[in-house]
Amino acid sequence: MATEIKLASKFGKPTLASANNGKAMWIRGSTSPLDQKGSSGWLAELYGGVQTGDDWARINIPVNEMLVTQLKTVEWSYYMTNEETMGVGMVIWVHNPTDFDKRAEITQLGSTVEKAAGWDASEFTSATSGMFYYGENTTGTALVAGTQYTWAQFQADALFKSWTIYRITFDYGWEASGTFESAYVADIKINNEQIELKPFPVNHRKTVLATKTIVDGAHSADDVVCEDADNTEGTDWDFDFSGTGYITKAIITCAKTALTSLTELQLYSAPPTCELDDNAAGVCPVAADIPYFIGSINFPAMKDVGTGQSFAVTVAGEGCGLPMAFDSPKLYGVLIDKTGTDWDASLMSILLTADMDD
Repeated sequence: MATEIKLASKFGKPTLASANNGKAMWIRGSTSPLDQKGSSGWLAELYGGVQTGDDWARINIPVNEMLVTQLKTVEWSYYMTNEETMGVGMVIWVHNPTDFDKRAEITQLGSTVEKAAGWDASEFTSATSGMFYYGENTTGTALVAGTQYTWAQFQADALFKSWTIYRITFDYGWEASGTFESAYVADIKINNEQIELKPFPVNHRKTVLATKTIVDGAHSADDVVCEDADNTEGTDWDFDFSGTGYITKAIITCAKTALTSLTELQLYSAPPTCELDDNAAGVCPVAADIPYFIGSINFPAMKDVGTGQSFAVTVAGEGCGLPMAFDSPKLYGVLIDKTGTDWDASLMSILLTADMDD
């Protein structure tokens, strides 16, 4: 009996990336209309944010050295919160397979794909136009950088026809102005092969510690907890993960006995502009910080361990805001006292544990 041989896929596991005002994260499509599409039940939420020309979110799909001439068809579907000037467009990253100094990205103009509010589906073939390139060391091509062509013209070009594809991305953003609300990518199929969209198992777990000596004095409920009460002298709590992932556990400790305080840790992907001074009213997030607001971790009441320490621990699944996806390598926190506490001049520590992306 003949044995079926399964060929290895040319496509790797998808990952997410973003820059500046853009954000990207995995979400469950658990409610309508986001539950209507997608093979895995996961969707990639791409938030373009306020557009200044260099704000974007994307899906990265590794490609194992496919010849430019071999890419025939691509289909993808996505749900747009609002109609925008651009939709989720594709970028094809190519290079000379024997000389990586010679490379280019071939971009599909974002205004040429579907971009209406609701579900959109875009299709790509060799006849697709609105494709332009920029790159390095592209001597030998008959095509002009920045000029729009069909994909067939790239496939027939004297230079690009011998180059290979090392990555395909689906980008949302790059507009000069406006605000791009979230687009949710549900399906991607390349050369009739379905790309499974979901967060894949993590390589490692990482715990990051931030410590401050809190100012002496009684706080009111919803006051900021920090190391300095002087005007504009307080600072945020910094957590440098050097990567992206999902926060799954959080611990807060204070070098004072008999505390039963409730606290809330707000996290941002950029330094917050809200009130940071100790004992000041925690009016946050403010409007300027909302594009960078990741979410809040709500700690349960602290417990006294009887050795000069009080602590609280929370983990995913306890209704505390965890797990919490983050797409910035460094997070910035604002700690809020929810009950009103006299912390004394105490050493306080916050530990965040995250499952890191590949």
